[in-house]
Amino acid sequence: MDKLEWQDLASQLGLEYDEDTKIIFGQKDGYTLFIEDAGEKIYRICFSVKGDEALSIAEDLKELKKSTKGMTNAQLTRYKLVITVKGGMTKGRTKETIAECLEAIITFLKEHGFINVCEHTGEAEPTAVYQVGTNLLILSADSFQQLSSNLAIENQSYDLQNENVIGGIVGAFVGCLIGGAVTLGIAQLGYVSFVSGLVMGVCTIKGYELLGKKLSKLGIGISIFFMLVMILFVHQLDWAILVTKEVGTDVFTAFSYFTNYLLSGGEVHYTYWLNLGLLYLFTGIGAYSMVHNALGNHTLKYVTRKL
Repeated sequence: MDKLEWQDLASQLGLEYDEDTKIIFGQKDGYTLFIEDAGEKIYRICFSVKGDEALSIAEDLKELKKSTKGMTNAQLTRYKLVITVKGGMTKGRTKETIAECLEAIITFLKEHGFINVCEHTGEAEPTAVYQVGTNLLILSADSFQQLSSNLAIENQSYDLQNENVIGGIVGAFVGCLIGGAVTLGIAQLGYVSFVSGLVMGVCTIKGYELLGKKLSKLGIGISIFFMLVMILFVHQLDWAILVTKEVGTDVFTAFSYFTNYLLSGGEVHYTYWLNLGLLYLFTGIGAYSMVHNALGNHTLKYVTRKL
C-alpha cells in the first residue's frame, strides 16, 4: 500500500502514521502497538504484553490463527507478540483484513488477561513506540533512555575504530568470491536472478566490514568495484565452461583462449552480450538493494526517538 493508503488505514483505526519508518502506531484499548509492512503483501502487528506465566498460550494462539481470516502466524517471544497478516487481493480488502485481525487479537488479549508492558523490562509501565537505531521497540521512557545511552556508547566505539582498508579489501574479495560462486551456479542452470546479486552484495559488503572493522563510503565503493569485476569474471567463466563442453579442453585453457579471442576483437554470438547485460541488470538490482540497505542502516544506527 502507498502512503495515502497507510494514512487512511491509520485514521480508520484511530492510530497515527509515521512517514520516516512507514508504520502505523499508537495506543488502542490500553495496548501500545505498531503495524509494519513486511513486503510481499505481508504485514506485522506488534504488541508488548505479559500474561499469566503459569499458563501456556501457544495452543490458544494457534486456535486464534485458525479462526481469524488473513492471520497466518501468531508468535509470542518473551514479551513481544507478533501477528502476521496476509493482505487481500485489493488494497481495500487488505485494510479490512488488517483491521479485523487487529480487533481479533485485542479481544484475545483482553479475554486472556494480558497486560501492556515494556518489552525491555516486562514491567507494566506507560509505554510508547520508540526507534532505537534500526529497531522499533515498545518501551517505557526509562528503558528508552537506557537503550539510547547504550547505543550511543556502541556508536562512539564504532566511530573511534580505525578503518583497516587493506583488511577490508581482503574481506570484500573473499565475500565477492562467495557471491560469484553462487552467481555462477545459478548461471550454469541457465538463469539470471537478482538473488545472486543480493547474495553477492551481502557477502562483499559484510566481508569488508568484518575485516575492515567498519563500513565507510570508501568501503562501499571498493565493494561495488569488486562486484562489477566479479560479474564480468563469472560471465566469462560461464562461457568458458560452455566452450569446454563443446571442445573438450580444460576450463582454464578455455577461459584464457576465449578471453584473448574477445580482446583481439573476435566476434561472438549476440547472446553473449545479451546475457552479460541481463546478468549486470538482475545481479545489479539485488546488489543495489543490499548497498541501499547498508547505507540506510548506517544512517539509522544513530537515530533514537519517540514516535
